[in-house]
Amino acid sequence: MKSSSYSTTPPQRSLKRASGIKRCPIVVVSWLAALAIFSLIVLVSRTPSAAEHTRADKIVKVKNQIIQSSRDGHVIVECKLDTPHDTSAPAHGILHITVHRSISPLASDAFLNMIKSEHFNGCYLFRVVKRFIVQWGIEAPHSDGQQAKVKFDKVGIDPPVTGQSLLNVRGSLNFAGGNSGTGQVYVNINNNPHLDKEPGSLPFAMLDDKSMDIISSVFDGYSAGMGQVKAVKQGADEVKKLFPKMSRIEKCWIV
Repeated sequence: MKSSSYSTTPPQRSLKRASGIKRCPIVVVSWLAALAIFSLIVLVSRTPSAAEHTRADKIVKVKNQIIQSSRDGHVIVECKLDTPHDTSAPAHGILHITVHRSISPLASDAFLNMIKSEHFNGCYLFRVVKRFIVQWGIEAPHSDGQQAKVKFDKVGIDPPVTGQSLLNVRGSLNFAGGNSGTGQVYVNINNNPHLDKEPGSLPFAMLDDKSMDIISSVFDGYSAGMGQVKAVKQGADEVKKLFPKMSRIEKCWIV
C-alpha cells in the first residue's frame, strides 16, 4: 500500500507542476498582450490620427465661421463729431455706431457703402429737433465750389424680424424718409414709436449711451426752416456766418 501510494503521488505532483509550468507562460503572454493593447489605446488617444486632425480642423473652422458671422452681423462704425465754428461748444467726440447687418442687410449695406465712399465726411447736422431727431447727410460743395450731386440707389425694405428688428427708440439710426436714396440719416433722441408705423425701413443701427450724450449736447436752438439746408449746400463759409453753432461729422470709418 505504501508503494502504491508512493507510486501514484509523484505523478500527481508532477502533473500539477507541469500544469503550472504550462499555464505560467500563457498568463504572462496574456498579461503582456493586455498591456500592449492598453498602451496602444493610450497612444491612439493621445496622438490623433490624420482623420481626427481633420475633424479638429473642421471644428476650428466652423467656430471661426460662427465668430466671423457674428462680427459680420454687428459691424462697428465710428464717426468723429465736432462743432468747428464754435470751439466752446460741448458737442464733440467719437460716435460709436453698431450696425445690425444680420437683421437689416439691405439698409446696413447701403449705409456701409456710404461710409466707404466717405459720403458723410464733412456733413453738417443740419436738422436738430428738440426731443425728436438729429439728421445729417447733405454733402457740402466740392473744393472747386461745384455743388455735390450725389445719388444713391433706393434699396429694398428689409422685412421685419419678430423680436429682433430695431424700432425708433432713443439711439436708433435710420434713413430719412425710410429709404437710402436720400443719402441722409437721422438718430432718434427720444423714443418715437409713431415713426415705426411710417412706410419705409426700420432702424438698422444703434448708438451707445456715450455717443448719445454727445448727440444730446448738439446745439438745438436753430428752428426748422431757417435756411440750414441752403447754407449747407453753399458751403462751410455760409454755415459759419449764419449757423456757427452747427455741428458736423468730420469723418466716419468702419472699425
